Amino acid sequence: MNSILFVNLEGRIGGAERSLLFLVKYLRKDFHIAVACPNPSPLARRLAEIKITSFNLPKPPSRFYSRGLFLIHILKTSFRLTKIVYKVKPVVLHGNSFYATVVLLFPAVLTRGKLVWHARDLTRFGLPSRLCGRFCERVIAVSNAVKDLLIKQGTKAGKIDIVHNGIEARDSNLEAQTKPNDAPLKFANVGQFVPWKKQDIFIKAACRFIQKGGDARFLLVGDDIFGRDCKYKTKLLSQIKNCEIAEKFNLLGWQENMDEVWRQINCLVHTAEREPFGRVIIEAMAHGVPVIAVDNCGPSEIIQNGKTGILVPVNDIGELSEAMLKIASDERFSRGLASAGYEQVISKFSAEKIAVRIREIYEQILAA
Repeated sequence: MNSILFVNLEGRIGGAERSLLFLVKYLRKDFHIAVACPNPSPLARRLAEIKITSFNLPKPPSRFYSRGLFLIHILKTSFRLTKIVYKVKPVVLHGNSFYATVVLLFPAVLTRGKLVWHARDLTRFGLPSRLCGRFCERVIAVSNAVKDLLIKQGTKAGKIDIVHNGIEARDSNLEAQTKPNDAPLKFANVGQFVPWKKQDIFIKAACRFIQKGGDARFLLVGDDIFGRDCKYKTKLLSQIKNCEIAEKFNLLGWQENMDEVWRQINCLVHTAEREPFGRVIIEAMAHGVPVIAVDNCGPSEIIQNGKTGILVPVNDIGELSEAMLKIASDERFSRGLASAGYEQVISKFSAEKIAVRIREIYEQILAA
């Protein structure tokens, strides 16, 4: 059985790590899977639970992406990975992010390994991006928006495959999303506390919603999990504290297991301005939760406006609050969105189907 080595530089579990866990779970039927990541870490523990071998990588410094420590960490991790590659002898080296692919460049060239870059970002990386595109056998983009940006940065279109993230959709009790008569409606924003997620827009829209006569509670589910955006987190906390409806907000922190939290949510409000894909959107759909999101990049590829969710213009607080009022006032419409969204996840974003597509890409690489 051929071996695949995945590389993930973070040990905490965010969206990319959740996608990785689903992917390796289904690929292990056809390949021997190993993952290189920081250990001990939440990711390493989850891999152990599903009996996936993991190899330890250095934990990235908190200012990894913005300071001179970047180069030191890259060199140290590349050296460690080279030894791991010689030990595992994988037929494919799979970088689960841009930076994971960067640290795999040297081991891949040295061992003549076949390198795959899983592109999950809408960030312009310049020359390093062009180098990754050149030395990779294939690039897996999580959306058309990501593919278009990669092409603009010099990656050949023929190397890029669009494969969306996947989710395990269980039987969903859509009746559970109906608000009891004595319970307040709960809108939630779920995601890391980073500026481009635009939680500040959610807070402003919540205030406008209340001003227009709406009645609800508002949940912020997330945190600065990698410790790199503490100023933005402080700004959000101050914004809530100083608004007129501060008592209507609940901060739930970062949740690695969202199953219980989704049962509390009546609508997801996703405000990210440039979301590469929007994994949390399909997670909400899989739990029978209707979604409001920004009409741009990944979310616009997932949601059919008015059918499987609601799309609003970027940074438009007025339209966002109107969409929230529509959800609050029209239960039949809201349940229709939830039902159609759930059916879409089942048919289009099944984790098992996504793994089959990745397997096909591996087979094409090995056959070349």
